[in-house]
Amino acid sequence: MTTTRRFSLLPALLAATPAAAFASGGGETALVLTGAFTALVVVLLFLVVFILDGNIDPLVEKLRRGWAYVAAKPRQDERELDEDFDGIRELDNPSPPWFNYLFVATIVFAFFYMIDYHVLGGSPLSAEEYRREVADADVARRVALAAEGTINEDQLVALRDEAALKAGKEKYDRNCVSCHGALGQGIIGPNLTDANWIHGGGVRNVYATIKNGVPAKGMIAWKLVFSPKEMQQIASYVLSLQGTNPPGGKAAEGEPWVEPVVVKADSVKAM
Repeated sequence: MTTTRRFSLLPALLAATPAAAFASGGGETALVLTGAFTALVVVLLFLVVFILDGNIDPLVEKLRRGWAYVAAKPRQDERELDEDFDGIRELDNPSPPWFNYLFVATIVFAFFYMIDYHVLGGSPLSAEEYRREVADADVARRVALAAEGTINEDQLVALRDEAALKAGKEKYDRNCVSCHGALGQGIIGPNLTDANWIHGGGVRNVYATIKNGVPAKGMIAWKLVFSPKEMQQIASYVLSLQGTNPPGGKAAEGEPWVEPVVVKADSVKAM
């Protein structure tokens, strides 16, 4: 009685097609290699599924004398090794066929990968992909800054509208809570709800601290991440936390801040 081997790895073979990896570089060489590999896979799948009806025995017989069959052929015998310990015998079991087929497939994939990435240079390596993504992000940031316009930092004012404070809170929750706490009570960073400030209070000083960061204490310069408008929203939200006194607040640091009074010049000239 003979058993018919069925090819049960068709979905895995389809998923393993390196088309996405090769095409990511966008080069002509990558497209050619991707097309050739995809065509080979499609032909093999068509042969196995529609012509051989899932039975790969005829295909294996054709390759019996070839190197591919030798590389993928599992051992059919199970023999005992000369090791016996306390009645436990070690057996030399052959590898399952699917493992051998997968091993050969990885060798084929590695060959195409090496040619495309390291010989012809059709697809970018990780360092080049990173450089391109950084350049694209910088262009997107410049476009966003141009669309928002500029902010006169000397005449900066705290925003009071609900939409601006909500936007500032969203950015604070994503980037600041790990150091300042969800309620501004302070964890690693200082308490933002009391009247004391280390680097000065008021919207201009808070904006400058957010913009330039405090590298000595581990706070990055957020000007590399946020636009001026976004930093103004965050500074405005931080100032809205003044006097909330959340539970578990960190002890006050720095000096109390008193907003300076701006004296406007008299518009009436003395006669």
